[in-house]
Amino acid sequence: MNTKQQPRETAPRRYTSAALTGGVAFAAVCFVVAGVAEIAGVESGSGEMIDLRAVFDGLLTFAPWAWAALGTYAVVVTPVVGLLVTASEYASVSDRRTVRLAVAVIAVLVTSAVVAILR
Repeated sequence: MNTKQQPRETAPRRYTSAALTGGVAFAAVCFVVAGVAEIAGVESGSGEMIDLRAVFDGLLTFAPWAWAALGTYAVVVTPVVGLLVTASEYASVSDRRTVRLAVAVIAVLVTSAVVAILR
């Protein structure tokens, strides 16, 4: 009787790490651009984060609020992207339990975002 179990294959984590690091770095760059634009005296203007056209126009004119909005979007989206990449990496080694957990967490995040937006 052989009770020795085969070692489980571990999922690669390099893409998850890259997704999270990239998202945080992108957000940081956006916030730095917003700060530099504010210090440089660029017309601040105003707009709402939910008006994507206004944000896009603000990005083109280097409006600090628009760059800060883009950084905020990146901060919010980065964990979801990280979870999607994690699910993909664990699916590559057939770890269905971790994939289901990642998808469940994404569902909770999306549900909470929808509830917050609709309130």
